[in-house]
Amino acid sequence: MKYIKEDKATQVEIKNKAVGESYIPVGSPDVKEMIVQGLYADKTAYIAKLFNTNSIYYLFIRPRRFGKSLLLDTIDQIAKSNKELFKGYAIYNNKTYKWKKYPVIWLNFSELAKDNPTGLKKSLNRKLYRIAKYYNIQDQINIEINEACEDYLSEVFDLLMQIDNYEPTPIILIDEYDSPLISCEKEQYKAVLAVLSSFFKVLKARQKDCKFIFVTGVTKFHLSGLTSGANSANDISLHEDYAEMLGYTEEDVDNLFLSKDMIVNQVLEKLNRKKTREEKYTLIQIKQALKDYYNGYCFTSDKIISVYNPDSILKFFRDSVFGNYWFNSGNPTILLQQIKNNIDRFTIVWDTPSLVINQLAFESLAGSLAEIPLLPLMYQTGYLTLDPNGYRKDTRVDKNGTDYYLKFPNQEVKSALSLTLAKVMDEIQEETGKQYSTSILSSLRNKQWSVFLNYIRSDCLAKAGYRFLDRTEKSFQRALYLFLNGVFHLAHGMQTSVEADSGIGRTDIVMEDHGSGTRTVYIFELKIDKPALEALKQIHSKDYSIKCGAYSKKVLIGLTCDAIKLNITEAIVEVHQWDDQNNCKEVLYTHFIVDQSGYFKEITNQA
Repeated sequence: MKYIKEDKATQVEIKNKAVGESYIPVGSPDVKEMIVQGLYADKTAYIAKLFNTNSIYYLFIRPRRFGKSLLLDTIDQIAKSNKELFKGYAIYNNKTYKWKKYPVIWLNFSELAKDNPTGLKKSLNRKLYRIAKYYNIQDQINIEINEACEDYLSEVFDLLMQIDNYEPTPIILIDEYDSPLISCEKEQYKAVLAVLSSFFKVLKARQKDCKFIFVTGVTKFHLSGLTSGANSANDISLHEDYAEMLGYTEEDVDNLFLSKDMIVNQVLEKLNRKKTREEKYTLIQIKQALKDYYNGYCFTSDKIISVYNPDSILKFFRDSVFGNYWFNSGNPTILLQQIKNNIDRFTIVWDTPSLVINQLAFESLAGSLAEIPLLPLMYQTGYLTLDPNGYRKDTRVDKNGTDYYLKFPNQEVKSALSLTLAKVMDEIQEETGKQYSTSILSSLRNKQWSVFLNYIRSDCLAKAGYRFLDRTEKSFQRALYLFLNGVFHLAHGMQTSVEADSGIGRTDIVMEDHGSGTRTVYIFELKIDKPALEALKQIHSKDYSIKCGAYSKKVLIGLTCDAIKLNITEAIVEVHQWDDQNNCKEVLYTHFIVDQSGYFKEITNQA
């Protein structure tokens, strides 16, 4: 929170900027800026509900990039009684709302030190001190800043209840409460959890003295004083009354963007710049495409109430491109950790209309990062959303009315998951190759071809499996390239490249070995369900080896990839050896197939 005194010229500034140059404030948590640019979706009716309650402790979970910080900034401005800022919005026109001033403790936990519990306590206290300084009560604090954060919180709280010209009931805003738990090292988790539990227990104890407490986050952890214990926070995350409190509704997108000629004309011009007359987007087509790409988030299970991802919508209208902004904005740390730790958890048939999970598993609290079930984790991180139609579409005889149904919200998110999984699998494939570096390098330099081929078969492709291989030559090529790149990542004088231009074509994979006594190049060609001889003939017919004249040994390797078994089943290795006078000394041709036991065996060896 930025503690800056209220701007008395707010409306003047809004009017001046309204006629000046506008821009799309992507990622802005500043409600004033969003209002100035005419892009604020009015959520003040929901906030008025909060102000009409007393001493309620709220928990509100939403995915990243959904405007949680903007919501808290809106609450803060209303708490400051900055009425003119909201002229024309629901709360301004609400005749029953009383514009009173409330002191606010606003803490963004993503800004706290997370490396150790001591640093976490100190950074909490420093933020509390800055809040006290904003209200000019810092000199009245009778406790050292290095004391326990729960004691420091109580001290600041007591002083805020007594300041002049404010209501004696402070408002507590906690943004991203779960950030320290997600970001800390595994060894520090319990200690960080203990600090947070102590902090939230104080909040719980002071609840009756507050106007209200509002806590946001991404993941629901088992945390005393917030999500567990007697009288835990009122979780409104799945309540249909608050389903549209964050995100743009279809009406918002129409009113804030599509009804404005300046914005729409810019989008149409850029999208249609390279299209023929028949291909050009119309306004109706853009509206449908926006819905397909960015709409579909539903945060209640009983009623179809969907919203757009606000960050993606803002970026689309800024760039005038249907981009995968969800993936490019950075993946949630917690999900990436889960994928890397155990990618086998993600072997779910993602093409099913709905994914079903029982109520207990979906609503259970996470005791640690490792204990979050897959589907709740993906829901909380925004990769899945609730499907109110799931029960109706479920054809199972034993379906349960209390189960939750989940689905991908839109095209952008489904694509983002594929990219995320592919990126992690690439890293895993390369790491697997590193484990076999010494053995594989030895088999190549000693011409132990069957040993080398069996490594590729069992440790490269078999371990990549169906998550990586999609029956296309490109996927086999990528799996083998990443594996070999891992094999030779530290080997001196080794270099691996993919699809390098050569002769009259592009080679699948080329490996260069400058580290052995004999300068050697390996050229691979892969074919799906075609003889290895055909792959070898392509290396010759397209002169893939022509630019490798400086090497004293060339090894040409043709591979047959089986699209059903997702592995290699046949290979031909052809070795060209030159002497010191650059005369071809010998050409060895060796043919390999997989025997009944599943290993490569040599069937032909001729000069």
